[in-house]
Amino acid sequence: MVNFLDTQADARRFAALLDDYDRRLKALERSTQAAHTSIEGGAMDIYDGDGNLKGSVGVQPDGGVALVPVNTDPPPTPMPPAIEPKLAGLVVGWDGTWDDSYTTPTDFSLMQVHIGAVEDFTPDVTTLTGSITAVLGGTVTLGVEGYAPVWVRLVAQNTASIPGPPSAAVQGTPRQAVPQDLIDGIIDETKLAEQAVSAAKVKLGAIGADQLALGVGNLAPDPSFEGLQTAQLIADRPEWDLTTPGDNSPTALSVDNTSTVKDSRSLGLAYLKALPGERHFLAFDSRVSADFDGSAAKLFLRYDDADGKVLGYGVASAPLVLGGPWTRAQAQVQAPAETVGASLRVEASQASAGRVWFDNVEARTVVAAGMVVAGSISATELAVNSVTAEKIIALGITADKIAALAITADKLAALSVTADKLAANAVTATKILAGSIDATHIKAGSLTADRLALGTDGNIVADPSFENAVADARVAGSPYWSVVTPGNNTPRAVRVDATSTTVATRTLVLALAPAVPGQKMFLAVDYFASANWAGRRISVYARWEDAGGGLLGYSTVTTGNDGVLTGGWQRLQGVPAEAAPAGTVTARITISANEATAGTVTFDNAVCRVVMASGFAGARAELSPQGLLLYDEAGEEAVALVTGRPNYLTLANDGTPVATIDQEGGAGFQRLTVAEGFTIGGTEWTDYLAQLPRGIQAIDYQVTTRTASGTEMGFVELATEIDDTRMYRFVFAARANPSSVGGELQIRLRDGGAGAPTITSTQRYVAVHHMALGNSFTSRLEHTCTGKSLGAGNHRFLISFTNALAPSGQTCTLYGASDNPGFFYIEDIGPYIPETGGYNDGGGTTAPPVQRYTKTYSASWSGSYANRGSYNSYYGNKCLQGYYSSTNGVQAALIGFPAALSADLSGATIEKAEIYLYFEHWFSNSGGKAVIKAHSHASRPGSFSSDSGSKSISWARNEGKWVDISSIFDSTKWRGVALDPNSTSSTYYGIARGVGQTNPPKLRVTYSK
Repeated sequence: MVNFLDTQADARRFAALLDDYDRRLKALERSTQAAHTSIEGGAMDIYDGDGNLKGSVGVQPDGGVALVPVNTDPPPTPMPPAIEPKLAGLVVGWDGTWDDSYTTPTDFSLMQVHIGAVEDFTPDVTTLTGSITAVLGGTVTLGVEGYAPVWVRLVAQNTASIPGPPSAAVQGTPRQAVPQDLIDGIIDETKLAEQAVSAAKVKLGAIGADQLALGVGNLAPDPSFEGLQTAQLIADRPEWDLTTPGDNSPTALSVDNTSTVKDSRSLGLAYLKALPGERHFLAFDSRVSADFDGSAAKLFLRYDDADGKVLGYGVASAPLVLGGPWTRAQAQVQAPAETVGASLRVEASQASAGRVWFDNVEARTVVAAGMVVAGSISATELAVNSVTAEKIIALGITADKIAALAITADKLAALSVTADKLAANAVTATKILAGSIDATHIKAGSLTADRLALGTDGNIVADPSFENAVADARVAGSPYWSVVTPGNNTPRAVRVDATSTTVATRTLVLALAPAVPGQKMFLAVDYFASANWAGRRISVYARWEDAGGGLLGYSTVTTGNDGVLTGGWQRLQGVPAEAAPAGTVTARITISANEATAGTVTFDNAVCRVVMASGFAGARAELSPQGLLLYDEAGEEAVALVTGRPNYLTLANDGTPVATIDQEGGAGFQRLTVAEGFTIGGTEWTDYLAQLPRGIQAIDYQVTTRTASGTEMGFVELATEIDDTRMYRFVFAARANPSSVGGELQIRLRDGGAGAPTITSTQRYVAVHHMALGNSFTSRLEHTCTGKSLGAGNHRFLISFTNALAPSGQTCTLYGASDNPGFFYIEDIGPYIPETGGYNDGGGTTAPPVQRYTKTYSASWSGSYANRGSYNSYYGNKCLQGYYSSTNGVQAALIGFPAALSADLSGATIEKAEIYLYFEHWFSNSGGKAVIKAHSHASRPGSFSSDSGSKSISWARNEGKWVDISSIFDSTKWRGVALDPNSTSSTYYGIARGVGQTNPPKLRVTYSK
């Protein structure tokens, strides 16, 4: 019977339930700054303050999701164990303290227990008998064969499987039940009490792979080659050694392959038990020297039978990039029939020269003894509809049993997953491919709150490349849409038939996703419009809808009206400026072919991602797959670092712009300080300055009097440093006063070189003044010459004078005064200019004199050549050099100049030849090296050839500059330049701009003719 009090109780319970729902709904609606942050399709590396790799978190190479530590410090030394004898064994205890540390490391994993026959035994894999996993200490009971005294040592191990130093050894003796051992077979299963056999009763190693179907971690005992074991393995192998550093680790394993004949050098790392059909995941890092001539660098498992006969190999082989960086190789292999063991080995194959380095070896069991390791089942391991209800025990599916994205719609039979089959929180977003589960796969009422965990994949579009049943379901029943093969570098795509007697727009919905007002979307799709397509535009868009499905607006990325390109794959992508309007709760992602009457459009590789934003108005940041946009307080773009559109940067101080770099590379600053090189138009600023006079290098003023009486006399000395690439002018002036009329004043410039000049030193010039009037006058000497004629280095110059051809008794005085001083200075008047004039008698028949010219020629053609062979039209006029991949091999480029160059240089003498190149890309961010050669092609040839002489120049990324190539450029033959390093080293892989691009190649030649 129901009474009033029962009704009140029910009402209170109902109110409490509503209140609980209200709190949980608010919690779901509450947003954080990282609400849409995820690690997509990989792992995130973790570094310490010094930049050393310490671990990674996310999807690991075997498909599992984990935090994997690396390069960690070994644990400290534990205190000696406590030993208590037991029947046929020992109880070994650790009190949780350390001999050389006050605290337990946070990455402590377990305490290994080792038993040896002597006190000073060295712990290794053969002495490991048990472990203690409790952080605060604990005990473990170990069985011991025989009753002789043994020694026990403890070794701590961290989560990266790195052991620390062993403890001091403690002796213990197993206790014997009676003078003789128990009679064989006396204890059978009926004599054992329930739960009598615990972990403490089982000897380490007693239960092997054929007793248990368990997966294990990394089987390589010393994967980064940092421990004692590797050092022992190579102790008697002189060709193997340990080098530093490794690939983000302290050490690496290296092998020298020098030999008179080619052979393979391998090293066994461990011997493992294995079973037929067992699958293993192998991975390792490697690199090879530039002179390595072998066929491969490998990590492999050699599978053996019970007699030690080799049954086969499971190999992971690394691609060879001679002299290249560290690369990672991986493979999944399977043990053949009759396998009982496997040798894990690294090998440099069939080599006679060079060196190979190995690091970070990984070997993991994927499937053992017919059982599946947690996390190893992915979509490829399941047949269609293979998972049905009767195949799953209650609560049998937990999160660690499912690999990321392994469950897709075609793997589940209808209604096969019910609530009793799922452990709480077992199904998370990373386990299910987006859009895979629809209503037919879920039993009514089976999904309750404790069965679901929330999360999203980055791409909202499920099956974006249209590879599986999700795509089939999308087009099912449509007379216009279908799945076709192949796609754009994918097996499948979707296609719409636009044939119509009237203009028609045909759409396909790809996803339905929750949305909030102000949200923006990154939208992208590949399309291929047939050559006969007749329509207005092609689009991908988000339709914004309210709670009732009503239309609120659109955000569209489109080709624009009449902007469709036909006959080839095109990429359509962007972030529409329109955000979700007020009231938005849903985004409907759709592709469309608009207002068409003929042809087909094929779509592939669709993407829809939520733009991460710090706000929806005013100052904010927006991050999308295209890049980063920053807005100022007024909501105007201030920084645009995105692909597919111009990039620019504005810096402000308290809202006032103070510096800008625009989309064309132009910049405006308040101040500019350059610590190193500064170039203008590809020319160093110092080169511009070198074209200008450097001015007076030395000067002296004279206010004294010197008198000559028919004999040369020195007057003033001046010293300076002479540069043989410059021109100089010497100027001297002083008052002269002869004692009588007649004769001449001779003023000489003498050069003493580095020594003291005298009146007999080399004469560089003489100035003559006639003294016909006999009164005072201003005497002057001026001389211009090249630094090359004087010789580089320090010179001491002397001005001397004498009165010559004078009447008897005449004297001549040179003097200056404080109000009318004499002066002597040496002036740098500019760079060296060669002498080009000639004699001319004025009769009009003399040949014209040689002239000096400096002319700049813009390139008239350019192009790249794959494998240093045929012209590669794919890159157009771009100039590529060096090796990136086997697709084009070692590439080279040719750059040519107009016929005017040939005409101008005919019969000319080249003084200087310079080339201007702009390199927009190098393999390394720090830049690379261009190898420049000359060629004689008048137009772009079909195949590559050039001169052998070369000049190597270092270049930065996005740097254009002039370089001197006079040493390799001859006026009688060469008409252009080649870029040809002929090397696979990544140092030489670069891309220079060609004809028709901004900053194209130019040649500047200074010549006389």
